This record gives sequence, C-alpha cells and structure tokens, in this order.
Amino acid sequence: MSADNAKAEKKKVALTQETYDLLKTYSRLNGLKLRLVIDSMVEIVLQDEALSKQVFDMTQTRQHSDT
Repeated sequence: MSADNAKAEKKKVALTQETYDLLKTYSRLNGLKLRLVIDSMVEIVLQDEALSKQVFDMTQTRQHSDT
C-alpha cells in the first residue's frame, strides 16, 4: 500500500484532551502506536458483548448529562 493510500484511509476523530492524553500516555508507555491501540480497543469491544454493553450504557449516561 502506498503512502497516499494509507493516508486516505485515516480519518480524524474528536477526543477530549483528557482522553487523548490518557491514550497517548498508555501507548507511549507500552511502545505502541496510538492509532493501533485505538483500532485494537474497538475490535475487542465489538467482539465482547459485555464490554460493548458497558460502553453503550456509559455513553448514553454521558450523552444525557451533556445535553
């Protein structure tokens, strides 16, 4: 895959500064690329129904408190 193709496949996602800092620190302490950490977390959550439900429930709670 060329560099142009790899760049075209990436998308920007808005994160709170706190979330970004936590993910960045985690990835750096473990010598991992942040993009790959996020990709892995998403795959794991989508494969695990209990984790997926926890994410859904927490997101709904935060979303309702945001409005």
